[in-house]
Amino acid sequence: MGRRRDDYDDDDYDRPRRVVHHHYHAEKSGGTAAILEILPGLLIQTFGIGHMYAGNVAVGLLFMFGYWFVLAVNIALCFVLIGFVTLPLCWIGAMILSPILASASCSSR
Repeated sequence: MGRRRDDYDDDDYDRPRRVVHHHYHAEKSGGTAAILEILPGLLIQTFGIGHMYAGNVAVGLLFMFGYWFVLAVNIALCFVLIGFVTLPLCWIGAMILSPILASASCSSR
């Protein structure tokens, strides 16, 4: 069975205990983060998933909802014809900027 308090030396109780926590943080791939930005951006107009994969959830949500807001504004601007110019420019800008930032955030962690 186990040992009782009387079985231990008093030195065992006076000595401070060292607690060691082992946490393994897996390396994230910058290429995977970039692909997770490009594919949803192409298919369903959703950016930010690569940032969430990289561990930057707040930045990923900012990209996601920020792009959707910009998309809504550009759709409204299509009624005055300028949206047909600004919508593709914003999409191309997000398509270039978002994967670069997502892959860079993987390498900086």
